[in-house]
Amino acid sequence: QGKIESQIFDSYPSTFELPSEYHIFVEEFKRNPGLIWIMKPAAKSQGRGIFLFRKLKEIMDWRKGEYQLPFDPNISKDLPETYVVQRYIENPYLIGSRKFDMRIYVLVVSYNPLKAWLYRGGFARFSNTRFSLDSIEDTYIHLTNVAVQKTSPDYDPEKGCKW
Repeated sequence: QGKIESQIFDSYPSTFELPSEYHIFVEEFKRNPGLIWIMKPAAKSQGRGIFLFRKLKEIMDWRKGEYQLPFDPNISKDLPETYVVQRYIENPYLIGSRKFDMRIYVLVVSYNPLKAWLYRGGFARFSNTRFSLDSIEDTYIHLTNVAVQKTSPDYDPEKGCKW
């Protein structure tokens, strides 16, 4: 019974930190052929460096260490940039056939007992393009970042994509 309940309420996709968990990720990838994965650089923002993939060969440039952080004397130049790779949610909840995310701010002041304050000034960000898995390389479909969406041919500056 506990296993069934955990599957019903499991809303956090399989997630791995690369390169440290690369071999564990590959095992999971091979157990689930045909799934879509999303890879995100840990040290970037505004949708930069994020991509979706179905085949391991699509991340081989990263594995070879060709994606590097800017020079830092405290970091080995041979160390590849840290990424988070997650199983892509292929059936997300949509509004108007578009992906969205919600930004909600919460201040947790105590864990035991749990005490938190919710800021009422959150917002939602929407994709300008209707959701489809037919084109996983189209960032306008799959990323809701304003920095990405405002470069979309479908972007309307009067309407925006953040409400």
